[in-house]
Amino acid sequence: MLGRKLFSSSLVLGLVATISFPAHADLLKNFKTDGSIETRSFGIDNETDADGTADDYRSETRTRVMVGGSFDILDDVHARILLTKNNRLYGQNNENANSVQTALSLDNAYVKIDKVFGHVDLTMGTQFYGDPDSFGIYFGPNNDDILSINTVDVFRADADLMGWAKFEGIAGKIQETTPTSTNGPATPTNTNNDTDIWGVRLMNDKLIPKGGISLGYWTRTNKGAGTLGNNTVNLLELCAKGDALILPGLGYHADYLQNFGRNNTTSGVGGNTANNGNAYFLGVNYGHDMNAMPLRAHVEYGRGSNDFSPISAGHRFGIIWGEHSTVGPSTSVGGAGLTNLKVFDGGLGVNPIAKLGVDLNAYRFMFDQNNATAGGSSAGTEYDLILTWKHSDNVSLEANAASFQVGQALANVGSPTSPITRLGADVKIKF
Repeated sequence: MLGRKLFSSSLVLGLVATISFPAHADLLKNFKTDGSIETRSFGIDNETDADGTADDYRSETRTRVMVGGSFDILDDVHARILLTKNNRLYGQNNENANSVQTALSLDNAYVKIDKVFGHVDLTMGTQFYGDPDSFGIYFGPNNDDILSINTVDVFRADADLMGWAKFEGIAGKIQETTPTSTNGPATPTNTNNDTDIWGVRLMNDKLIPKGGISLGYWTRTNKGAGTLGNNTVNLLELCAKGDALILPGLGYHADYLQNFGRNNTTSGVGGNTANNGNAYFLGVNYGHDMNAMPLRAHVEYGRGSNDFSPISAGHRFGIIWGEHSTVGPSTSVGGAGLTNLKVFDGGLGVNPIAKLGVDLNAYRFMFDQNNATAGGSSAGTEYDLILTWKHSDNVSLEANAASFQVGQALANVGSPTSPITRLGADVKIKF
C-alpha cells in the first residue's frame, strides 16, 4: 500500500512539473496504473564485418520498464503520465538512487479535454502517436534490440465526422532546440533549428466491407536556422486493411506513400532538390484453426525508392535486418521502414499446443538503388525461427534464432563473406 502511494505521488509530481492544474483538482480521481517489464537478450556473430574468421561475437541483455498512471483532473479533463527506465545492460555496475533518477524518462505527460466546441477531443503534451506497423509515421516504444522509445510533443484533435469518418489532426514539435537552463528556457537566441510536425488523417470503416481505409497527410520541417533554408518533407499515405470476403480468416494490408516538399538546406549542383520519393506495400495474411491447432501464414512485398523519406517509420522486417539495434547488419542499411528497399517475405506459424507458438519467416532484401561501391542490388536473405510461450494473458516468453545470408551488395571485397547469426530470448510482462 505504501509503495502504491509513493508511486502515485511520483506520477503526480512528474505531471505537475509539466502542466499546471487548478488548485482544487482531485489529482487521483479514478486513478489507474499500468505498465510493462521487458528484457531482450541476444548473442550475435559477424555483426559488423560479415567475416567468420574474425572473433567478433558479442552478447548483451537490456531492460525496459514502463510504469504509467491515468486519472481524471475534472469530469471532462483527463491526464496520463508514463515513466520509463530502459537501456540498462546486465552486468553493468549496480545503480543507486541518483543514477536511477537521472535515467528515468517522462515519455507520456499529457492532458485530454473532452468535447471542445461540443465535438473535438483535444490532447496536449508528450505522447505516443501512430501504429507500430506504419511505414509513414509512428512514435512510441520500438521493437528494436536497444528497446528504444520515440515520443512527440503535439496538440492532437480527434473528432467524429457525423458518423461517416473519424478525423485526427496533430501539430507540434519533434525537436525544440532553444537552449534551456535550470530555471527554464534561456534567453531567446533568435535562431531556429527546430523540427516541426503537423498533419491530418481521415479514417472510414464503411466504404470497404469488413475493412477500413485511411488517408493521411503529414509535414515534417527541419529548420535550417536561416543559413540555407528548410528541408520540408510532406507525406501522403493511403492505407487499406481488412478481411477478404473470399475466404474466412484471410486478411489484407495495402499501403501507398508519396513524398512532396523540397530540401532547401543544400546548395550547389543538385541543391534545392524536390522530395518526391515513394513507397508501397502489399500484404496478405491468413489465420485458421486446423485440427484444433491455430495456423497462420502471410506473404508480403514492399518497395521504397532510394529517396523515400517517412516521417518516422515503425514497421520492421526481420530480426537481424529490422530489429537488431536501429541499423541492421551494417551502419548504412536496415532498421525500420522501406527507404531504398525491396523486400519479399513470407511466414508460417502454428500452435501445436495452446501455449506454444512456432513461427518460421523468410525475407529477401534488395536495394532499390544499386550499391555503387560493391555493385549489385542484392542485400541478402534472412531466415527467422521464433518460439513463443504464453505463460498467461500478461506474461510471455520468446526464444528465436536468425541467420542473415549476406548478398553481393554487402559482401566483403578481397576477404571471405560469412552469414550473420543471432540467438535471442525475450521476456514480456504487462501489468
